[in-house]
Amino acid sequence: MKLFVTPTSPYARLALIVRIEKNLSDYVDLVWTQTRNPNDPLLVNNPSGRIPFLLLNDGTGYEDTDVIIPYFDSLVSPRQFDFPTGDAYWPFRRLQAMARSMLDGISVWAREVIRPTHEQSPKIIEHERQRARRMADYFESIISDPSLTGSINTPQLVLFCALDVERRLPSLDWRSAHPKLIDWYT
Repeated sequence: MKLFVTPTSPYARLALIVRIEKNLSDYVDLVWTQTRNPNDPLLVNNPSGRIPFLLLNDGTGYEDTDVIIPYFDSLVSPRQFDFPTGDAYWPFRRLQAMARSMLDGISVWAREVIRPTHEQSPKIIEHERQRARRMADYFESIISDPSLTGSINTPQLVLFCALDVERRLPSLDWRSAHPKLIDWYT
């Protein structure tokens, strides 16, 4: 199998973490790619060009972390990234969606600020900055929720990857007002 990734994608980081957690490094080769390059070999197998992209040995391809994470999880027992059952299901899914919303907004912001200055939208940047601040405030207030503590799971991974974007987007600065998130993150 081949996993197409870029070094800056937080979505690729999600798949990379699960690859490590499930001990799949010997079975899943990494292909470092450059999106938005019309000659990128990824486009032969994945016309959308989105990453992460998992290419199976039979030529089948899977796009998106919501598909790749469960696929990796199914390869090695025990499954650790499944949704819980019963009463825990909906709260878990809600937190996963909230963390994904945070990650999606921060990703829009990060892509916007790497554009040439004259092409950037200050409105988009400010909108996503405010969303990230609100989301960090929200997660600060609920970080002790059972879906965000204990064994590593998908909501935790998504939240971690959202916060981790700060490494390349220092203006995210979620640490200055969120001591509980700092403790959780480290």
